[in-house]
This record gives sequence, structure tokens and C-alpha cells, in this order.
Amino acid sequence: MSNIIYNNSSFDVTEGNSVLDTLLKAGIPVPFSCRSGVCQSCLMTLEAGEVPTQALEGLNGEQLAQQLFLSCCCYPQQDLSVRHYDPRANGVTAQVVSKRLLSQSVLELTLDAAIAYQAGQHTNLWRNEKITRCYSIASIPSDPHLRFHITLQPNGQFSQWAWQSLQPGDPLTLQEARGECYYQTDNPSQPLLLAGTGTGLAPLQAITRAALEAGHRGEITLIMGGRNDTDLYFNEPLLQLEREHDNVRCIQLAQRLSSPNANNVRQADIYQYVKEHFSDLNSHVVYLCGADTFVRKMRKQCFFAGVKPRNVYSDTFLPAN
Repeated sequence: MSNIIYNNSSFDVTEGNSVLDTLLKAGIPVPFSCRSGVCQSCLMTLEAGEVPTQALEGLNGEQLAQQLFLSCCCYPQQDLSVRHYDPRANGVTAQVVSKRLLSQSVLELTLDAAIAYQAGQHTNLWRNEKITRCYSIASIPSDPHLRFHITLQPNGQFSQWAWQSLQPGDPLTLQEARGECYYQTDNPSQPLLLAGTGTGLAPLQAITRAALEAGHRGEITLIMGGRNDTDLYFNEPLLQLEREHDNVRCIQLAQRLSSPNANNVRQADIYQYVKEHFSDLNSHVVYLCGADTFVRKMRKQCFFAGVKPRNVYSDTFLPAN
């Protein structure tokens, strides 16, 4: 059993628990969101000891030089001394421009912020020192403002606060953009398949727009799936993309419809639809965004359809409030 020293207090790490798990169980309010090493909300500073390599995956040279590590991915094999890290000290202060509901459960938050990013990447938004959430960017760099699609979780510590309390002009801290799920191909004629669920639409429509802005000529198919047609949103902007670009198809699928032809949504299962209409993906680049279960299952299905592993980019959304 290893031991963690944090703020001059000692905590035993039981088997199968990470540094994050241990401190949270002890009542230490460590910020976290995805718990899978993607959002980097739970970064901590190592003062003494050595962390496993998986606790360093995805960190850049500057972060490594600061002795930072991912506490959610750190299952220590030896005693560690760690301390709190506040990334807001190196963050960017944004200003709220506007907010609006895209559906009953999705909030669009628009910010004025000077950060560099690729369409489809993600960043952390901070409510305060203890509460942060990771969201994909729904805008593209040529847009005048930064936009996010935020699922309104019941009693959500960030999402409900953003909807009920944030006002135009309010400051908000965010981090530098990260992630590899963005438009990247040397062949503008290559067909693209983008598939997702929920607010996975945010990065996927941004990637689609970025590809078109870059002059992509190949067929672009964007498919969104949901249990019910009410799970789907942003219908009119997707239809507008189709009207303006002959090489774009935007397809919304739901297992159950509230009424026939509801909001131009087709009744179908997304897995079955992709299997039937994209049986050969050898020449495609594939982008997958949405719930963890969806991304893992659809990635496997696409591999069986022949997509090359190097041509699959994904972003997994994990439940957070």
C-alpha cells in the first residue's frame, strides 16, 4: 500500500484507487470532470516520488517540466508527495457574449476569447477553483466568437449555473484547446464520415464547416443518432449546410419518433444505418463523437468495415454535471 502526502496530511491509497479517488474519498475537493485523462481538469503537481507513465500521457513538454500529472490516471506504486495545481493561473479570461437554448436540454454558450484552436478540439471552462467542465468547441476559428453546446444536466454544478446565472459581460476562465479530433487530411477528395450522439454534434458540425472552408471536395456525411427525435437538435443549420454544399449530407436518426417525419428525423438505429450504408470504409476518414459506449462500439464497427486505424479520430464524452 502506498501513501500520499497532500497539504501536510497523509492518506493511504487502497488497491485499485487512483490519487484522485483517494483524495476525493478523504473529502479533498480536487477538480475533475472526465476521470479518463482527457480533460486534464484533475492535474496536480508532483513534489516527491515517481508517478506511473499513464499519469503523464497526453501532457505537453511545458506541463511535464512543471512536474504535473493526471491524478485520475495515477495509481501509485510508491509514496508520493503532491500539491494542488490551479490551471486558471495559466488560463485565458473570456467574456460571456450570449447564451440561448438550442433545445430543452442543450444550451449554446458564446464567449469572446483569444485562444488558438482547431475546429473540433475541446477546452476546460471553469466556474471556480473547484468546479470545471470539459466541452468541445462548436465554432470554427474564422467565426467571430467561441461557441459551446452544453447539455443541461439536472442539478448540474456547471451547466445549470451557466444557464441560470451567467450573464453577458461576465468573465469566465478557460484553458488552451486540446485534442486530435479535428479536420486533417492531405486529400481533399477523400470521403468523410462523421457520426455521433448528443452534443457530439458540436465538434462534428464544426469539423464539417472547417473541412468545407478548407476546400474539401469529397463527400461529407454527418450522421447523428438518438433514442428519440427530441434528443436531436440544430436541425435548421444542418439543413442549411446541405442546401449550400452539394457534397454534404446531414442525417438525423432516432429509434423512436414522436410523430411521423418529426423535424426531418428518420426512424432508424444509427449502428444499423451505418452498417447498411457504409459497408466499405477503406477510403474514408471517420470522426466519432459522443458517449463512451457509442464511440467504442462504432469504432469497432468501422474497423470491421475496413477503415484504416490512422483514419479514425474520436472524442469521448463522459457524464458530468
